[in-house]
Amino acid sequence: MGNRTTRPKNGPRFVAAYVTGASSGIGAELVRRLVARGTRVVAVARRSERLAALAAALPGSVAIEVLDVADTDAVRASVAAWDARFLAEHGVGLDLVVANAGVGLGEHARDVAFENLERSLQVNTLGAMATLHAGLRCFLERGASGTLCGVSSLAGTGGFPSSGSYAASKAALSTWLETLQADLAGSGVSVVDVRPGYVHTEMTADAGHALPFAWPVERAVTRILAGLDRGTPRVVFPWQLRLILGALERAPRSVWRATMRVIARRS
Repeated sequence: MGNRTTRPKNGPRFVAAYVTGASSGIGAELVRRLVARGTRVVAVARRSERLAALAAALPGSVAIEVLDVADTDAVRASVAAWDARFLAEHGVGLDLVVANAGVGLGEHARDVAFENLERSLQVNTLGAMATLHAGLRCFLERGASGTLCGVSSLAGTGGFPSSGSYAASKAALSTWLETLQADLAGSGVSVVDVRPGYVHTEMTADAGHALPFAWPVERAVTRILAGLDRGTPRVVFPWQLRLILGALERAPRSVWRATMRVIARRS
């Protein structure tokens, strides 16, 4: 084993974090909050201008990297490189890795292009897995504790009209995170599955349909950080949508299918 990450006494809960999808929405707000708490953050996204603006607003506190997580080799190399860099420069490696990058390509099954199906899985599932797998390797090789966080979705509960690839990609991520939680129990590595409902972000701004029980991004990130601090296995919100979908999930599957057909006809 290599050097173990040592958290400074009276320091921030997380010393060094790697956050994907950091150019807007939940990712950008998470970066801001972590920096405010004293965490060194690597902000990763595809949009260089947005990342530059974020870093300029938080001078000296944020490192940026322009990267598409669909390039799984690149994101794995990036996580490893930043972990090594923090260890060399500050004596501590990454102790929080957040796979937040995602795309929502909602299209009816009759109209969806295969390229969009493929893109959803490349980013939402494989990109997230690559990010977290790389973080896990860093923790294990150093014999270090740490937290892995994947942002999935309540959409992964089941099939939703015109959201097939998105729902499937998030369901796959959630299942994998649950497996990690079992495999890594007692290892010192916490695995957190964040399952939001609707959040007011750029992704949902053009949804073209109602956003029931939607939360502002600031409230969402407050809840996420509380879960990360505790190492909560699942962070699920809002409670109203969780309750409704949970009831549908426990009912016979025919009830779910009938409900989704009603929603599809009304949308």
